[in-house]
Amino acid sequence: MDRIKICLDDLHNDVQTFNRNNQVLVDNWQDRKAEHFSDTCITVVNGNCQEFMQTVEQVRAGINSSVEQLKAMEQELSKEMKE
Repeated sequence: MDRIKICLDDLHNDVQTFNRNNQVLVDNWQDRKAEHFSDTCITVVNGNCQEFMQTVEQVRAGINSSVEQLKAMEQELSKEMKE
């Protein structure tokens, strides 16, 4: 599960870099095409990445919770088998 967290952190950093680089481009273009590109491409890609990261984080939390429940069940079964 730690690998997923590392990948999410890397993706988050990449999205921030993507946004910074695109902001530089938009600031330098300063025309309608830049606005259109930002609205139809940059904003969409950024939104999709954010949604993906949130979904993966929720799934990760659910998996971690299931793993903890299974560990507790394993310990309980182990105690019962020793009795």
